[in-house]
Amino acid sequence: MLKVEKRTIPHYPKNFVRAILLCWILGIFGIHRFYTGYKRIGFIQLITLGGFGIWWLIDLVSMCFNSYKDKYGTELEEYNGYLASLILSGTVILMLSVFILSIPVALEKWYS
Repeated sequence: MLKVEKRTIPHYPKNFVRAILLCWILGIFGIHRFYTGYKRIGFIQLITLGGFGIWWLIDLVSMCFNSYKDKYGTELEEYNGYLASLILSGTVILMLSVFILSIPVALEKWYS
């Protein structure tokens, strides 16, 4: 009787530093999803600009807390907690500063 063996494609875990930098810099276009093997979700994020920024932010936070997994369900290798906290705090500071700096512009438009 002929025995058929299933072929498997070798899987290499994705690097945490590359994934989080791709997410932080180009995440609104879903580039980190393409890198980790999620091509369909990456394409959807590319079209919707990261789910209007919300999906991008969720991915960034899950990477920072080391709960993001690649397509095959493995964690990203070489997790760096210092880099994760630096990127997360930098993102929060940047978002808060943009919000605070936009208040005078909004008030000026409101009262004019």
